[in-house]
Amino acid sequence: MKLDDLINGVVFLVLGIGIVAYAQSLPTMAQIEYGPGFLPSIVGTGMALAGAALIIARIWKNVGIVDGWFAFNGNGLRGLLGVGIFLAAIVFYILTADTFGFLIVAPILLFVIVYWFERRWKLAITVSIVGTFLLHTFFYQIMKAPLPWGILIEYSGALTW
Repeated sequence: MKLDDLINGVVFLVLGIGIVAYAQSLPTMAQIEYGPGFLPSIVGTGMALAGAALIIARIWKNVGIVDGWFAFNGNGLRGLLGVGIFLAAIVFYILTADTFGFLIVAPILLFVIVYWFERRWKLAITVSIVGTFLLHTFFYQIMKAPLPWGILIEYSGALTW
């Protein structure tokens, strides 16, 4: 399903502005320069800018137009299963990450999602390994967000790069 880019742009612009407004209301912390609203502010600003770009491209260049408000050109059951895999991946992560840990659950989920959509083993394996490394590095090392260690808690010192 594809919505007209004017609708997509307005939705992203409004959501982005809402995220930034909410992020600014989060309390700051005295011991660090950036607080809990830092990353949501970046994401919200990016969403608002992307929404504005979609609106401008749609109006000025007539890009992203569909007949009516939306067009559906899905491939039936396979497209529906793709949505189901994403939702199942979220539920699977929520239910298993604390027990098994991010470094075990994330590559499994990335592999399943990439393989489902691309049907290429080597790409799925590469994305699952490199993607897990990059996500762990960004969130755990750089942003200092606590990721669950699960059964790898004994090796957390050795697995921190």
